[in-house]
Amino acid sequence: MFKKILVASDGSSTSLEAARIAGEVARTFSAALTVATVAYFPRVYASDVSPDMREGYLEEWKRVLADTVAAAKAVGADPEAKLLREEEPARALLDEAGRGGYDLLIVGRTGAGSPGSKMMGGVSRKLAEGAACSVLVVR
Repeated sequence: MFKKILVASDGSSTSLEAARIAGEVARTFSAALTVATVAYFPRVYASDVSPDMREGYLEEWKRVLADTVAAAKAVGADPEAKLLREEEPARALLDEAGRGGYDLLIVGRTGAGSPGSKMMGGVSRKLAEGAACSVLVVR
């Protein structure tokens, strides 16, 4: 049913749960699993942040990626890890989903985004609405 699965993570508890679920789905269907994190730094702050601070943020996103990979591995999956950079998170993930030919995108919902986020978080909503593949939103 599923051959390629992409799980998106921002390090939140729901995204780590999404990674565990993705690992189980990948195992069940013998599907390839990719864990992706977007190292996003809003452009509005670009001029106010030193290169050292940027490097610190990048290290934090690498830690988020490693934690998410560990969550998927904890249920027996062997995911590939991708650190996506320099784009707004939803756009970066939609681009990756399209380029990579994934047939399932799994994302956690934190509800911390847009005004409509009481129903679904900003990034998870954009992914559910914009992805060409099936999307599973974990709550």
